[in-house]
Amino acid sequence: MKIKSYILLLFAILLTASSAQAQHQKKSQQKEFDFEIRGGVNFCQIDGDASGNYNKLGFHGGVNTSFPLSDDGSLRFVVELGLTQKGSRIDNASLDRHISLLYVEVPLMLAYDMLDNHQLRFGAGFAPAILAKANVTTDGAYDDLQSQNYKRMDALPICVSIRYRITEHIGVDARYYNSMLNTAKENGSGTYRIVRRNKGQFNRLLQAGITIDF
Repeated sequence: MKIKSYILLLFAILLTASSAQAQHQKKSQQKEFDFEIRGGVNFCQIDGDASGNYNKLGFHGGVNTSFPLSDDGSLRFVVELGLTQKGSRIDNASLDRHISLLYVEVPLMLAYDMLDNHQLRFGAGFAPAILAKANVTTDGAYDDLQSQNYKRMDALPICVSIRYRITEHIGVDARYYNSMLNTAKENGSGTYRIVRRNKGQFNRLLQAGITIDF
């Protein structure tokens, strides 16, 4: 992804933040659009790449807003825009390969708030993502063939989340992602999801991080 595209993404994030903050100032806590910044670490793997451990570290960061679907504001719809790093590390007797996949993602989730002041939130949904950059190294050297082998979209990852606010504005959260569609163009081997013809490589990751709510 070119520098100009990153600037456009940052501009979109700032617009989202400004819009959500304006909504925050106009409406009551249970009825309003809320606004959240989140970031942290990813523990990643790719099912179907001959490695089965969450031993690839990545990062994530994003902004989201949600709006109420119920009268008491507990049931909400969450829309997020963010960057996330997926991939895997294959380290065995025959292969040393690091796969780093940077995506622009748009998680869309139904969420339910619980406890006093809506401190605890559970969510579930989908997080379609566009591949911004793929970087694969094999035995320490850049592997152009493998770097070009990943599709432009990770189109259908399912996503479940939990967030707990420690204070009025600061919280911790965790998420689990699992791709339902093959993300690789060609596969010498692999696994499958749902049906056998949907065979290849599938991103899977755990996230842990902090949140700042406004």
